[in-house]
Amino acid sequence: MLLAGGVAAITAHHDFSRNIFRGLRWGLGAEVAFVFVMAVVGASYQAISSIREQRLYPPPGKLVDIGGYRLHLYCSGEGGPTVILDYGRVGSYLDWYHVQPQVARFARVCSYDRGGYGWSDPSPKPRLPSAMAEELYTLLTKAGEKPPYVLVGHSFGGFDVLMYAHKYRDEVAGIVLVDGSHPDQRLPFHWRDKLWLRMMQVTAPFGLPRCRRWCGGGPAENASTRTAIFCRSHVYRTDYDQWAAFPKGAEEVRRLGALGDLPLHVVSRDPDRKPSSDDPTFSTRERHWLKLQQELLQLSSNATHTIAAGSGHDVMTDRPDVVVQAIRQTMEKARKRWLGSF
Repeated sequence: MLLAGGVAAITAHHDFSRNIFRGLRWGLGAEVAFVFVMAVVGASYQAISSIREQRLYPPPGKLVDIGGYRLHLYCSGEGGPTVILDYGRVGSYLDWYHVQPQVARFARVCSYDRGGYGWSDPSPKPRLPSAMAEELYTLLTKAGEKPPYVLVGHSFGGFDVLMYAHKYRDEVAGIVLVDGSHPDQRLPFHWRDKLWLRMMQVTAPFGLPRCRRWCGGGPAENASTRTAIFCRSHVYRTDYDQWAAFPKGAEEVRRLGALGDLPLHVVSRDPDRKPSSDDPTFSTRERHWLKLQQELLQLSSNATHTIAAGSGHDVMTDRPDVVVQAIRQTMEKARKRWLGSF
């Protein structure tokens, strides 16, 4: 219409030109009004859904103020040492849905949400292992949990528990790394990933990801709760910041020393499992990952390695029994070291 109006004006068809531009203004006005109305409807839908979900699916644990913002801590079971569960780069306490109830049968076990994920408030601190270890320490202290702890870290969470063990060595009785990240691991942050996370962050307040089911989901037993905690803007802002900070976080962990004879159990995925797609590089990549996992064993002179047969990266979902057994074995070693403390 703009082109036609311009041609009409140039060729002195002024009445026709005015009608075209008048129609163009009405069309643009109608589109702007439509976008505004849809934004209001979407924002209302998001707000109502969030209020409803918070009423139906409240945090199972407690929200602890650690200095102007709150982190969610969910504990169950009895007996020491207390097991602390830390998930991967993006996730929540629900990542341990199949592990925590089993561990609670023989020990006290706590899962939590890092700042900006799950039910926790966004954190003002950089998304680096050093900062997150300090936040976890403050959370456990203010919540009244007592060390020593057996720390369990999946994927990126492995950086956090290693940092915690170095900063608060006297509080740690053992570590379990579940397909844990390695400082030499490459985690490229491509422009498509950046664009997707920013798009989700911007549109989440208007309900678009929720409406299109781009967020939440997962296993039927907790899909509704996942929707409640993942369909929020700050989750994607946090994920962006944490992913972008991965190289610096890896460098922090690379500078850490060894753990002495602290009990360490490395659980890694199965490199011989059947790939989900026809990928000619699958075997090479998996063998490289296995090599990195074996290098993690060098962190302690008291280390054990278990390969979770048939499991992919999310071992705690694919083979929760293997993770539970690794925790049990690490606790047995820890109790011998801390004899008389429990």
